[in-house]
Amino acid sequence: MNVWKYIYIKFHKFRRWGLGKTLGEGYAAMLFVASFDVLLYFGILILIDKSVDKVLSKEYEPLYFAFYMLGMLTIERLRNRTMCKNGAFERIKEEVENEPQKLKWSILSILYMIFVVFFFLFCCYIGKYGL
Repeated sequence: MNVWKYIYIKFHKFRRWGLGKTLGEGYAAMLFVASFDVLLYFGILILIDKSVDKVLSKEYEPLYFAFYMLGMLTIERLRNRTMCKNGAFERIKEEVENEPQKLKWSILSILYMIFVVFFFLFCCYIGKYGL
């Protein structure tokens, strides 16, 4: 069990509750989880760019954009393969349903989501204004 699996299943249930049964709901829930990985990736790229005095974003802008796009596509493909393909959704759902410590995983998943958002905002602040 990990935080990503717990967020995946809980968001899937929340989405189904809000929208009803739709096509591609497993993929949409996977994109929600992958968005947090993308925020971490963007934050790290911003910190790397800032550490080299914004050389990437000023002089090599197409390369910098390619890093963003390649990272997003790679994260999406990896998450899709590990969470949606070959019956992985059913295995993950069963694992989350049988978890005895649901409160612990709920708290950890909320803390993870908050950490990722604040880390990204911190990186954006550092990228723009510096320390």
